[in-house]
Amino acid sequence: MRDSPDLPSRLAIDSSVLIAYFLGEPTGELAKREILGQHRAVYCTHLALSETFYILCRARNDKFAHGAMETLEKTGFVKFHESTRLDYTAGMQKCARKISLADCYVFALARDIRGAAVFANHERDVSAELEANPPGFPVVFLEDLVTK
Repeated sequence: MRDSPDLPSRLAIDSSVLIAYFLGEPTGELAKREILGQHRAVYCTHLALSETFYILCRARNDKFAHGAMETLEKTGFVKFHESTRLDYTAGMQKCARKISLADCYVFALARDIRGAAVFANHERDVSAELEANPPGFPVVFLEDLVTK
C-alpha cells in the first residue's frame, strides 16, 4: 500500500492518538484509516500505553480500558519500544525542551526510529517548542489532516 503523502512510513505515536482512536474521536478515525489500517511501522512507549489506560479508565471505566489495551496488544499494529537508551534520549529532550516528559518520550522515540512524532491534536507547549526549537524530524498533528 502507498503511504499517505502527509505521513511517513515510521511513526512514533503519542497516547493522544490511541485515546482518540478508542474514544471514536475524528482524529481517531483518521488514525484508524491512515495509521493503524496501513502498512506502517507504528511505535509507542510504555509510558504512552500507561497514559492511554488511565485516561480511558477515567473517560469510561477500567473494564473499557482493559478491553482497549487487550485489543491493542492482540492486533499487533503497534510495536512497544523501551530501552535505557530511549530513557536517556527522552531525558535529553526534557533537558532541552519545555514540554511534558511523556511528549519528550515521543520525540525521543521518533528520533530513535528515524520517523515522525504523531500527536492527535496541537498542544500549546509542543507547538511553541516546535517554533522555538525544531527537533530535526517531522512532527504531525492529526487534527491538521482531518480537514484535508
